[in-house]
Amino acid sequence: MRCAHTSSFPHTFAMDSKSESSHLTADGAAPQPAARADHFDRFARFYDDDYRAYEDDLGLILEMAADAGGPVVELGCGTGRVLMPLADAGVAATGVDISPALLQVARNKLAVAGLAARVTFVEADLRHPNLPEGSFALAICTSNTLMHLITAADQEAALRAALHLLRPDGLLMLDLFNPDLARLLEVNGLMELADRWTDETTGAEVTKWSVRSVDIAEQIQETLFIYEETLPSGAVRRTNCPFTLRFLWRSEGELMLRAAGFVVEEVWGEFDGTPYDGLSDHLIFIARRP
Repeated sequence: MRCAHTSSFPHTFAMDSKSESSHLTADGAAPQPAARADHFDRFARFYDDDYRAYEDDLGLILEMAADAGGPVVELGCGTGRVLMPLADAGVAATGVDISPALLQVARNKLAVAGLAARVTFVEADLRHPNLPEGSFALAICTSNTLMHLITAADQEAALRAALHLLRPDGLLMLDLFNPDLARLLEVNGLMELADRWTDETTGAEVTKWSVRSVDIAEQIQETLFIYEETLPSGAVRRTNCPFTLRFLWRSEGELMLRAAGFVVEEVWGEFDGTPYDGLSDHLIFIARRP
């Protein structure tokens, strides 16, 4: 295995959704929800430190929430990275996630901040969010959340569910990474030193390693994050967090949104509204429920 000391590009591979945690099982079936949730529960101790500096999407999300003038749902809310500033801005928000451990972190943070009353949490699969139809003016699905569903059918099912949650003329903001073939192949099989930080709770020095492999034909990237904690006692603890992403091309994303019932209004490459092109970091869709 090759090794490199490089950035992990957390904005490219961030994980707020906890819907699919591994590829298909031996009999060809997708992992069951309980297994998927357990898989992503492993990230709960590390997520906030890992993505401590990532705020690239917040300006757009807060602006869209203010313009929407109604309740907002975040699909794949994780530990509340987005919900916290929404609640602080006075927005009535609902967060959906499949991981009980991540949701508990989010609840605790909002309670400490005195914002718990402004947010409702729902533990559910994004394909079946168990919320009333037409409840929201805006749906947010950021940080590659949709890609954790690893079949096209499941991705479209989640988009159909999102459509039903929205009021007529409600908007969806869908943020994915732009598949950069050169980058995907460059890191294929490479072990990267992704990040280091100190855990203020335990005093541990945490080193994050990342290993990725890609199947271009299947549009699948398998990723393993390894969190290595060196405790004050000198003991070392390692936690392996594997997950799978199915990435989309622009045309496929537009077709999938239209098949789900949306009208695609904008396709951006950055959160400032820069039009999408092949060199964009992101693939951002703004879509409307007719």
